[in-house]
Amino acid sequence: MDHVENAISQFFDVYLDEFMSYHKSGEYKRLSDNPVYEDLKAIIDAMNCIRKRLDWENIRLSEEVKNYSYR
Repeated sequence: MDHVENAISQFFDVYLDEFMSYHKSGEYKRLSDNPVYEDLKAIIDAMNCIRKRLDWENIRLSEEVKNYSYR
């Protein structure tokens, strides 16, 4: 099952990068105002379903934003 999470996480990385480029602009007040939010949230929800089954910690978008290192 972890191979499925690994495959989805590649999409997560791409969408998180795009999300953060919008977030960095400062144009959006709330995370949910970001144009990429719905897509990224769907990926996170799918990953968290799998992660729950594997008894892994959930991914939280707010934590990912806080810990994101700009490139």
